[in-house]
Amino acid sequence: MKKQTLKKLMGFAIMLCSFSLFAQTIKVTGVVTEDGMPVPGLNVAIKGDAKGTTTDFDGKYVIGGVSSKAVLVFSYLGLKTQEVAVNGRTIVNVAMLADSQTLDEVVVVGYGTSSKRELTGSVASISSKDLTKSVASNPTTLLQGKMSGIQVESSGGQPGGSANVFIRGVNSLSNASPLYIVDGVIVQNMDYVNPSDILDISVLKDAATAAIYGARAANGVILIKTNHGRKNQEMEVRYNARIGFDTPSKYLDFLDGEQYTSYLNQRFANDGSAERVTYNGVSTDWQKQNLKSGLIQDHGLSLQGGSETASYFASVNYFKQDGILIGSGFKRLNARLNSEYNFRKLKITQTLGITEATIQENNWYGFDGTTAPTVALHNAINEGGYEAPSTAVQGPGGVNQFALATLEENSKKTRTLFGGLKFDYKITDNLSAGINFGLDYKNLNSFQFTPTYFMSTVDAVRNVNDKNDLTEYNKTTVNLLVEPTLSYDTKFGKNKIAAVAGYTYYKENQQSSGIYGQGTPSNSIKVVGALPSNSQLILLGENNTAGLISYFGRLNYNYDDRYLLSGTIRRDASSRFAADNQSGYFPSISGAWNISKESFWKSDVIDYFKLRTSYGILGSYPDTFYPTQAVYLANQSNTSFGGANATGLAQTTLADPNLSWETTKTFDIGVDLTFLNNKMNFTADYYSKNINDVLVAINVPSTAGVSLPVTRNAGSLVNKGFEFDMSYQKTDGDFHYKVGTNFSFNLVAKAGNIPAPILGPSIDEDLRVVNRTVAGQPIGSFYGYKVEDKVNPLTGDFVRVDVNKDGVIDEKDITNIGNPTPDFTYGLTFSGDYKNFDISLAFTGVQGNEIYNVGKYYNVLWQDGGKFTSVLNSWTPTNTDTNIPKASITDAAGNKEPSSFFVEDGSYLRLKNIEIGYNLPIKALGMDVFKSLRVSFNVQNAFVITKYSGYDPDVASTNGGRANLNAGVPGVRPSVNPLLGRGLDARTYPNARTFMLGLQATF
Repeated sequence: MKKQTLKKLMGFAIMLCSFSLFAQTIKVTGVVTEDGMPVPGLNVAIKGDAKGTTTDFDGKYVIGGVSSKAVLVFSYLGLKTQEVAVNGRTIVNVAMLADSQTLDEVVVVGYGTSSKRELTGSVASISSKDLTKSVASNPTTLLQGKMSGIQVESSGGQPGGSANVFIRGVNSLSNASPLYIVDGVIVQNMDYVNPSDILDISVLKDAATAAIYGARAANGVILIKTNHGRKNQEMEVRYNARIGFDTPSKYLDFLDGEQYTSYLNQRFANDGSAERVTYNGVSTDWQKQNLKSGLIQDHGLSLQGGSETASYFASVNYFKQDGILIGSGFKRLNARLNSEYNFRKLKITQTLGITEATIQENNWYGFDGTTAPTVALHNAINEGGYEAPSTAVQGPGGVNQFALATLEENSKKTRTLFGGLKFDYKITDNLSAGINFGLDYKNLNSFQFTPTYFMSTVDAVRNVNDKNDLTEYNKTTVNLLVEPTLSYDTKFGKNKIAAVAGYTYYKENQQSSGIYGQGTPSNSIKVVGALPSNSQLILLGENNTAGLISYFGRLNYNYDDRYLLSGTIRRDASSRFAADNQSGYFPSISGAWNISKESFWKSDVIDYFKLRTSYGILGSYPDTFYPTQAVYLANQSNTSFGGANATGLAQTTLADPNLSWETTKTFDIGVDLTFLNNKMNFTADYYSKNINDVLVAINVPSTAGVSLPVTRNAGSLVNKGFEFDMSYQKTDGDFHYKVGTNFSFNLVAKAGNIPAPILGPSIDEDLRVVNRTVAGQPIGSFYGYKVEDKVNPLTGDFVRVDVNKDGVIDEKDITNIGNPTPDFTYGLTFSGDYKNFDISLAFTGVQGNEIYNVGKYYNVLWQDGGKFTSVLNSWTPTNTDTNIPKASITDAAGNKEPSSFFVEDGSYLRLKNIEIGYNLPIKALGMDVFKSLRVSFNVQNAFVITKYSGYDPDVASTNGGRANLNAGVPGVRPSVNPLLGRGLDARTYPNARTFMLGLQATF
């Protein structure tokens, strides 16, 4: 009896325990709304647990295994995160609130983070959601038009091409690139960062935010934070695939073979020559041969998750773009592994990114114009299978750019490894210590091989290659960073104090080696070991090292969120300067007044109103490693002793040992406003920059025995501007939308004191130069003759304007004929979603800049190559009412000289991106394996509205062509300073129009 009673009691106890355990976990459902409307895609997580889910398109959610005492966390971008206790309920409905227009959103700033509400400086930010709506080989171009104060000039449609980035104007003549920092580590650029790995980007625009970085902060700072996963989240796998094609967005009108023949005969007649040519029956459309459609694809796989004390993120991505221009293409493979661990008071953050990218460029597109249409596509008789102009009907000379690009093999393979390891230890509740270790490794391998060929004995320098050419070059860059910091923050009453102090040790090392030679035994043998050993081999190589040691500190004070003050100072010491001038000091001070927190503030329209201002000094140093040391070259001054040759050294450059930092004094005043119950956000800034001690190259007398100019602190620049950002978002029924716009006005952008004009690159074999930087004028302005819109009806030549009114047309009338700096740039974005559908549009625009159309120069007036159909309207004895001068080889009147004829308005408005997406109803389709599944259709560069007659008004690079032809060796040409040749459309790669289908799946 007792045993039976005991069994019953034990069974009852087990039943109670089972019931108790069952009762501890329940299934919770609910609906999440905002302003009475459902919020789809909102994250719902169990606090302290890895479990989580998202709301469906009706705002509903279901989450199982929830403790009756659990706390659910509801989060969504733009809404305030809410924590709601379950308290045994099975239905938990939540009404979300607007996040004060993200005023409490945390943004990355120098050595820390800050809410937008507490910022005293000018910071622009963008999230990954806004970056990944477009596909780009270079993520830098994704910033175009997205934020005020930031101008991005892309290299047209060049796959993998670089871009010029200017933050609040040009602030140096030697290096105007901003400082890039990824996860706390200084890097050269963000070209090889996978956009899908980026969590957010912050751009520090004024001295209040950038001065803590001192060196090179004068050009602004771009902080990139990559994804490190999310804590308390089960592993989430995402797959993203896009595939489509690029197609030329514009074709220009060229003469066909028969028209070209007539043009040549008219040119003979204009020059008084009795020679005439007969059409040879050949009419090759070289534009259609050069420009083709190309495949583009982007595949990415990532996984992320985390526990209560750790998080992780891993990804791989493959990108390939064939390019629309023959002989060009790009492919990139990215891998990333990031993690974060918390061990009580110790936090360890780890970053690792690996990239391999290969770019192939067409080095001949646009070189000296285009090929004459009377040149045949192929010529089997010639070695290599191509021909160049060799008869009068093919023109007096020129090259076959298509053939040269097809015959030449070239590639630049870049391998990068980026790693960071940061330790943060909380000494007390208010005091933390950290140390950051960073490594930026880059290896570049350049290979170029040009086989033997024969095309023509005319212009034989490039139309005949009797010995094949081979270049192989390797360059390794290793940058190391060690950065300990100490942070302190405390609150007492209405007061809040935060401080950070630190030390930076940054070391750069570049090592390179290479060889250029001619004449391997066969065109099929393409290795340097097969080059003949002779004195014609050119050996390449450098070993450069530079170091930077810095001390910095910042103090922030906040009283009641009403009065905000911040002070920063940094001391940098760079080995690039001589010992007496290595140190630079860069302080800043800033303040803000939150007027809307004052008791007197009463407004039903303006919810938030903050004034802020800042002043500080920023720094910049040259890219060259040893600017204060003279250069001596061997084999420049050889002699003979006792009948034997003796190698001599010759000084080729003078150096100024007193070089010091360029300094930028920056003033900023701004306002932050939110309206209409936090639905509208408005930010405006006025800034003024005075850049002193600018490094400029000054010519020296030939009696000095050197040919190159000497660099000195002898210039100044001035930048003043106004910018604003505005956005508005609203939910109306099932339709939620957001509209944003930004404008950046360049009120003043010019050189100050420049001792002598600084010339840009030459545009032709006659060494004509268009760009000049002159005191009191915009940087890189175009100089030439002003000409009337109609030619002289009697002579067919340009009518030049007597600028100085002295009654004589001569070189004194050469004047500023164009400004490559825009009056303002702008962007407009729209995003909306309706039930399962979403749409986004991004417009970019530039207004008030000019472009010098070098293509027009070659294809209208140059003696060689094909011509635009506009020459059909050139002056003839029977066509005198025109603005196109007479066709002439002799050009006795100098119509080819730089003039306003070649200057065009570069303003444009572009629909840069449009994407339409649809989220499949996975539950209705029985596809529960997915958390979400989205398909999309995307069009990039949908249209552009512009008056510019060239391929595209987005002009960035002057590299290639004639610009750097006479420097370096084939395959290793030095880059041309893009600042001195701005607005020069020498050989811009035509922009493509891209059509893509996409699939985004989350498991």
